[in-house]
Amino acid sequence: MGAPYLAAAHRTEVVPLRHVTGDDLMPVLEEETSTWRETLEWDFCPSAELVLRFVNMHSLSGYALMVGGKLAGYAYYLSEDRKGLIGDVYVAKEHRTQELENQLLAAVLEALREESVRRVESQLMMLAGPIDRPMPLANYLRVFRRTFMVWDGSGPELKEGNAGERLLLESWRDERHEEASQLIGMAYHGHIDSQINDQYQSIAGARRFLLNIVQYPGCGRFYQPSSYLAFHKDTGQPCGLILGSLVAENVGHITQVCVLPEMRGQGVGYELMRNSMHQLREYGCRKITLTVTSCNESAIRLYESMGFRRMREFAAHVWDGF
Repeated sequence: MGAPYLAAAHRTEVVPLRHVTGDDLMPVLEEETSTWRETLEWDFCPSAELVLRFVNMHSLSGYALMVGGKLAGYAYYLSEDRKGLIGDVYVAKEHRTQELENQLLAAVLEALREESVRRVESQLMMLAGPIDRPMPLANYLRVFRRTFMVWDGSGPELKEGNAGERLLLESWRDERHEEASQLIGMAYHGHIDSQINDQYQSIAGARRFLLNIVQYPGCGRFYQPSSYLAFHKDTGQPCGLILGSLVAENVGHITQVCVLPEMRGQGVGYELMRNSMHQLREYGCRKITLTVTSCNESAIRLYESMGFRRMREFAAHVWDGF
């Protein structure tokens, strides 16, 4: 009796999310929320609530990992226009292995292939050993190193730079959505980040990107006072953009910062960062975080000069050409 019982207790199975309920998923979401808080000081509650709502509606595409008949992990995805986005993969600490995470990833990728998706993107910050780990469908995969950075109040006093006299910074207004979309498209033309997120490759994609940032909690709650468009005073043309959010009550996040290629190296990024950080500090943020592609050395030098430090590395995964 002992051996069959042990085998049943450890049997793993991947089932569609529509076969589980919010009550089944709740313990894993609660642990994941604690993990985000302990690891990055991010409040994962808004994202968890969104997942829970759609699971209860049986309308979230994805899979649950069952171990011994009990839900031990989950993954979900979105798809549109032959592109897939893996929103999350999380396996409870008690059961977490790369093999079990890969079972979920493989199920998601196969489902997307059946939907005739050609490209899949993901940035899964809680994945175990994310940089040099085995992954499903590795022959289609490219891995991009990303760096998570944090400012905790240390660093130099941030005074206005020389570019401040040549720039007009305007707080974010929804009426500027189209100008901001065009700016993103131009700023990321040929940039490595457009290989990670193909929404940067077109104006239409940039529109969707901005809409997601402003309306949904994936990168925190959008904080309008810390979000700016920069205009060149002489020409009146937009030349830079920064978007800020709140990822916890006292932790801010720089969601997006970009500068037109011809304006880089002239202090535009510094002024955008300085003003955004000031607004987040005024709100009460004691920490500010951001993520950056690890080979973007000039951006990392700027952030470090402003008091940010590298905290951890994670991976952006792109499967292309199924």
